[in-house]
Amino acid sequence: MPSTTTRQVVGRGVSGRYRSLAALVVLGVAVAAAGLAAWCHGGLAMAQGLARHGLWPEVHAPLVRYLRLHPRDSAANMLRAEALVKDDGLPLLQRITESIERLERIPDDAPEAAAARTAAARVHLFLRYEPSAAWRSLQRALAIDPDSLEAHLLAWRLLELIGRVDDVEEWFWKAYELSPPSEKALRLREWYASQFFPQTTLAELDTLMGFRRAMTDPVDIVEGRRLQRFVRAEPAEPWAHAGLARWFLSRGEPEVAVEVFDRAATVVPAEKRVDPYYLSTEIDVLCDLGEAERAAEALSRWPPADRSRRFALARGRVLQDADGDPAGAVQAYDEALALWPGPVDWQTVNRSATCLARAGDEQAANERREEARRIERLMKEEVHQRLFKRLADLSDPAVLEEVEAFYRDLKRPREAEAWAAVRAASPDRRGDTGGP
Repeated sequence: MPSTTTRQVVGRGVSGRYRSLAALVVLGVAVAAAGLAAWCHGGLAMAQGLARHGLWPEVHAPLVRYLRLHPRDSAANMLRAEALVKDDGLPLLQRITESIERLERIPDDAPEAAAARTAAARVHLFLRYEPSAAWRSLQRALAIDPDSLEAHLLAWRLLELIGRVDDVEEWFWKAYELSPPSEKALRLREWYASQFFPQTTLAELDTLMGFRRAMTDPVDIVEGRRLQRFVRAEPAEPWAHAGLARWFLSRGEPEVAVEVFDRAATVVPAEKRVDPYYLSTEIDVLCDLGEAERAAEALSRWPPADRSRRFALARGRVLQDADGDPAGAVQAYDEALALWPGPVDWQTVNRSATCLARAGDEQAANERREEARRIERLMKEEVHQRLFKRLADLSDPAVLEEVEAFYRDLKRPREAEAWAAVRAASPDRRGDTGGP
């Protein structure tokens, strides 16, 4: 058997050492990879802990590490979007763009889907000033979770911001039904404020969104700034134009309001200019200007599937001003007055009285005029200012009884019964010491 040479022995030794070194390298890489994975994986827990303390700038780094390994994790993407929105140190465009992108990564079948669509709506509304885009996100949220309290509350506020206060009721009642018992009274108070002080209730939001520059700014000027900004953000959407036109109309400037619609016709697609809010405002403006034929043409564009209160009001005005049909106008106005805010719409009651007189029914016309005067008395500012201040104390049964009586006088039994239920469930606690 041939003897083993020194070179062979040395060669075997070197080869063995290489194999051992390679094994050590592989083991080291594996350990490092495992450590890196653990470090990245722990990023979510660390980020969640930082978020609980509001340390939003510090949330990004551990969360980005985690998302490198889990880019589709819905909870992590939700937290990443929230951190982007709440970190004021980042450029606004980055906060908006990246947060929306993160929220869109969350699929509709994820547990966080409805919350993600609602969060996207908040970004669109409060950071991008896009109420129509926000509304579409809310519709997606409610398609996933029809019982989302957060989505209903946001829809309520969005409609107020765009000037659609007459369309809020259904969203309030659903939010009220979804609210826990401990929040029922608070929700009713918010609804009272929304019904009778709609712009005042938006003061905090207007400040946060930059429309209220000083606490002394008149609420109507703040509203005008807001609507102008919405138009600039969404020039091709009908709601903002209609809201701005209605604002000018409320200030007694229909000639400016019609210019808003003339401009809108050049940028809003025709298929969007059949929106009921848009058309109803356009018809009001044209009727106030005496443009009866144009108002009738606008009514002819109304979507056949929509027979809402807005349609009844618009039809009543056209029948009264363009068609010379006072009896038909009374019927249309009666349909509108049956729905909120019909019970406080003394102007439409007066229009109905005028039509009844033209139709030859003077007795019914006088009854309508008296009803309009009754409503107008209930709507006096001093009445509501006093009641609104008193509602600061929801534990006082006398206050609860007074607001219940107010709604009964207004012929609003649903609100009256809701306040009665609050009164029955909330005894006077001001002198309660906690004993039996």
